Amino acid sequence: MDHNVSKNARLLRICCTTVLSVIAVFWLIPIAWVIVNSFKTNLEFSTSFTNIHSVGEYLKAVFPDRLNFSTYVSLFTGEGMSTTTGILKMITNSVIISVTRTAVVVFTTSLAAFSFERLRFPAGDKIFWAVFFISLIPSSASTLPLFKICNAFGWVNDINALIWPGCVSIMNIFLIRNFLVGIPKELDEAARIDGAGSFQIFLRIICPSIKPVLMIVALGAFQGAWNDYYWPSIVMTDPKNQTLTSGLAQLQNQLGTSQFASMLASTVISMILPFVLYLVCQKYFLQGIKIQAAVKG
Repeated sequence: MDHNVSKNARLLRICCTTVLSVIAVFWLIPIAWVIVNSFKTNLEFSTSFTNIHSVGEYLKAVFPDRLNFSTYVSLFTGEGMSTTTGILKMITNSVIISVTRTAVVVFTTSLAAFSFERLRFPAGDKIFWAVFFISLIPSSASTLPLFKICNAFGWVNDINALIWPGCVSIMNIFLIRNFLVGIPKELDEAARIDGAGSFQIFLRIICPSIKPVLMIVALGAFQGAWNDYYWPSIVMTDPKNQTLTSGLAQLQNQLGTSQFASMLASTVISMILPFVLYLVCQKYFLQGIKIQAAVKG
């Protein structure tokens, strides 16, 4: 009986691995296509896919005749960009905004979750659920009021407009709050007996205990800020203040298909930092997936 169960479990694992491998291959093919073609010159890319009559010819045309880094070099020297904003400036803007917003989101959401879960105040649960349901309103519905507010504060074409409107995430508060349920409250009580205040308990006891979920919140916040296109393209009207994502869209309109290899190279550059970040924080990311699964379960 045990042998049959073990055999069935092994067979199920093989089937799941096979299916996931096939899905991964189809998911990676477009990314690999972008990376490989980014090492072509603009002229080579524009001519490589002409007169294709078979799959074999297409596969041969995908790969460059030789690795060419000129498209990458031209992006940083400005020769491959017909825009007043260099890619280094775009990257700098994106890094500043993403790092700052991530730090603010982690602090505000963790502190709010701690307050809702550990500190008792009148109508605390009602306030939480009221804010939760308000957050379900589509973000596009708040675009105009948010732009009016930023304009009143003088934040149009200012990085403050990309940091503070996104400094709180109710879904992350919900996630951290549910994670806090599993941390014994006796730790808080012991700290209070020793004379610790609420903020000291939050910093010295709660934050170290919820490090995995804070890391997944940080990764999500960084990715959201880094890949944000809709809001920066609205509030950042000056090309010199563009972030990388919205700047690449602007670059695509200016370069056109004649310099498509430069567009692919800039896309690859935009993927590097988030990819490295996920590699470094992979352990916490996997823990965060388990946490999210446990919360949903």
